[in-house]
Amino acid sequence: MQSRGGVSAFEIYLRTGHRLQAGVEVKFNPWHDPENGRFTFAGSGRYFPGGQTRSGPVQSIEGQIPRQPGASGSVGLATQSDPVEPDHRRFDPKSSRNHSIYTVQRGDTLTRIAGQRRGLTASGLAWLNERPLDRPLRIGERIRIPHQRVLEEGRESWNRYLALGYYARTHGGRSPPNPANPPSLESQILDSNWRRESRNGYDFQIDLIGRPRKIYGLLSVTVSPMRSRRSQGQAGGGDRRGSDDGGHYIAARFNGPRESFNHFAQNANFNRGSYRVLEDRWAKDLREGRKVFVDIVPHYAGTSRRPDRVDVTWYIDGEKHKAKFSNEATGRADGRP
Repeated sequence: MQSRGGVSAFEIYLRTGHRLQAGVEVKFNPWHDPENGRFTFAGSGRYFPGGQTRSGPVQSIEGQIPRQPGASGSVGLATQSDPVEPDHRRFDPKSSRNHSIYTVQRGDTLTRIAGQRRGLTASGLAWLNERPLDRPLRIGERIRIPHQRVLEEGRESWNRYLALGYYARTHGGRSPPNPANPPSLESQILDSNWRRESRNGYDFQIDLIGRPRKIYGLLSVTVSPMRSRRSQGQAGGGDRRGSDDGGHYIAARFNGPRESFNHFAQNANFNRGSYRVLEDRWAKDLREGRKVFVDIVPHYAGTSRRPDRVDVTWYIDGEKHKAKFSNEATGRADGRP
């Protein structure tokens, strides 16, 4: 049987489904995710040189040692003990070490039992227990419930896999600088593909879920400020706090637009304190004939519609100033307005 680099053609056939032809160079990816067996980018996952599957503890890249030149004169990498196939039981909820047993009580349903774990659904619980979703439970029936750790770690692994794939697709096949901790899929999507809205001389860069990500423009003054009570009242949506005002990125006195994208859930003390002081300074500079250009960047946690920080850079006749404000009662992280 033909062999390449110590791996028989039959072994390669079992792994890939391809039959080797004489004189054909064979390449394979030695990097695998031990959690799901999928190929990974170089530098992430586990390294399985030669595609070997003999028994022994799995070694990570840190366990590699140089392989001495063999009969063929080739030099490669070997582990201190032979690698094996990934241990899929680590995240398998059907493995006895990854679930507990619950005894059904009167009034229980799969939905009610699934509610004991974050992220667990009735259909997932039915699958785990190999039972139809619509079959009623019996009092005393024993139901497997996965540990929360398994649900969380499995979800993190899957999310990391999706994030790596998206990064490679949008970066010409390249992997991120740290493949073990890639930018989240959420941040990759929301940190790009912004649309631009221009109103009253100001530009707003808005992400896919409607959040302003960058606001900039040359300030102007209006003698008849216009407000939208509706936009102010709805700012922040479900992420708005009871202590928040409906604040403006560009104040009404500077002819800030009434649309929702010029509003955010702003801590009342921050809105009426340090941010107001900064706006008063801008107004004074404008009255004295100076030009004031502002560049405002809100920062969000996850998909929250309420920014947890607002970075402001402004130029007075070209002179640069900046400050970072936390969206809390203190209203300022550093910098001076």
